[in-house]
Amino acid sequence: MRALLVMTDDVRREAVAVLAANEGLDITSTDSGLHALTQLERSPPDVIICDDRLGDLSGAEFHEIVRSEPGTRSTPLLLLSDTPHHWLDPHLDLSVPYTSTSRELVAALMKLIRRSTQTQGQLGGFGDAPDPAQISGTLEIMNLFDVITTFNQMRKTGRILVNVAGAEALIYLLSGEIRHTEYGIASGHPALLQAFVDTYELPTSFFVFTVAPDPLVECLPETITLQTSRLLLETAFQLDRIHSEDILFTDELGWQT
Repeated sequence: MRALLVMTDDVRREAVAVLAANEGLDITSTDSGLHALTQLERSPPDVIICDDRLGDLSGAEFHEIVRSEPGTRSTPLLLLSDTPHHWLDPHLDLSVPYTSTSRELVAALMKLIRRSTQTQGQLGGFGDAPDPAQISGTLEIMNLFDVITTFNQMRKTGRILVNVAGAEALIYLLSGEIRHTEYGIASGHPALLQAFVDTYELPTSFFVFTVAPDPLVECLPETITLQTSRLLLETAFQLDRIHSEDILFTDELGWQT
């Protein structure tokens, strides 16, 4: 497995390269973001380690370019940063602090590789869809209701992953219609309603929509059978009741007054 190491600290970069090589990885390293981009074009790696403090590119700029290229769109990326970033994909990316030792960095890298392999096996190709494969953003301007309505009107097929303070809600669409929803231990309409409630309370939550072929979504359990337009209407009434009557949603996804 090929790994691209992009770090400005020469000593740490060399130490990580040696430790990663001992794990069986084929390492290419550089201290420049721009030079790393040429390496990506010549030989796309299987995994990337990137420093958020590159001299010529910011971590955000490097990440954006990596995700915009077809050959690296689904490549796992380990980011060294002390700052939380909403643009990181919770399935493809992992962030570790600068205070991490070289051994801790390599341990995190191997964890990312294992997680990525498991995710690709479970999703069977999510993220390998044709451009535009992914649309992402926070829910501060467009809330979750608006996002689902937009994809419903566009008749999109794929997965909306919503990250709410580290918890993940998964909403699967088939030709714009919600077919299956998961959030915590819940599924179906209760999971969807809980996701609406939580993202309302935490508008900084972010989402990633990934295109998927129809057969992949069709093989998922059909936990929601109601037409999406009707479902959203009924959910809106329930949300209004929650907000107007100050009803609390319990951990068991039941009503508590």
